Amino acid sequence: MNTKTHTILLVDDEPEIREMICDYLMDFENYHVLRAENANEAIGLLEQNRVDLILSDINMPGIKGFDLLQIVRDRFPTVKRVLITAYNVEEYLQLAMDHDIGNIFVKTAPFNFGELSSVLRNLLAGNIFGIKRYFSENVPVYRYTVNKSNCLDQDARKIISTINDYQRAKRIELVLIELLTNAIFYGVRNESPETKESWNHCFELNEESAVEVLVGSDREKYVISVRDKGGRLKKQDVLYWLNRQASYDEKGLPLGLYDSHGRGLFIARRYIDRLIINIDKDKQTEVVMFNYCNHTVNGHKPLYINEI
Repeated sequence: MNTKTHTILLVDDEPEIREMICDYLMDFENYHVLRAENANEAIGLLEQNRVDLILSDINMPGIKGFDLLQIVRDRFPTVKRVLITAYNVEEYLQLAMDHDIGNIFVKTAPFNFGELSSVLRNLLAGNIFGIKRYFSENVPVYRYTVNKSNCLDQDARKIISTINDYQRAKRIELVLIELLTNAIFYGVRNESPETKESWNHCFELNEESAVEVLVGSDREKYVISVRDKGGRLKKQDVLYWLNRQASYDEKGLPLGLYDSHGRGLFIARRYIDRLIINIDKDKQTEVVMFNYCNHTVNGHKPLYINEI
């Protein structure tokens, strides 16, 4: 992708952060970057320039990031939107629902420039599916087909066994089973969570509707994607379920403690380093899991939900 053809509007009231990110995007990624220190300045630049993507801080004096991106959505609907914060994303899930925001990048120390590059590049390219895009080198990608509903634990075990960092990968075996269950029963079969007790667990999907799992790894990380060909998942539903698990009642219990649906994505987000959800409505859904091999990512986790 020729990044020079893309213009990014960077909005942050902290000069040091703004200049650091701007220098990286211009010098290393070759984007054309416009800078603003507040929402009013950003709106003025949008009115005068063609902008492909806005990357905005959340907490700024005056108009906050969520409200700015709502204005962008209403007035400049072709501009892709990403928020950036140093705080806990779980605290913003209700706002993300209200403003239809799927991507919130988290500032880390040291700053994760490689991850920011990947997020921006994929959004700007408009090609969000597959896992090779998450590797800087040409790595082998292994493909598995999952089509039997009563063999998911065996399938998950076989998939995990191919990862070099097996001991750490073993810990997410249950997460993978949850995602395979969601893909088959909700993504493909469109089952209702309210009738789980009556589900048929003895069937085999045909080749066209089978769930596809891709696995790749390099020295830094391993990546697993689970893709169904239903495309029934919705960004608003994912935000709703995540928010239910992150919000608490007067007794300190999660509002979604007894929910019959949505826990699999919450568990995946909690127990892996990075979770990315890609949705092509009524065509396909892809859930991508990252785990880093030699270290655990410290700090808050970002939110990545892409719906096309």
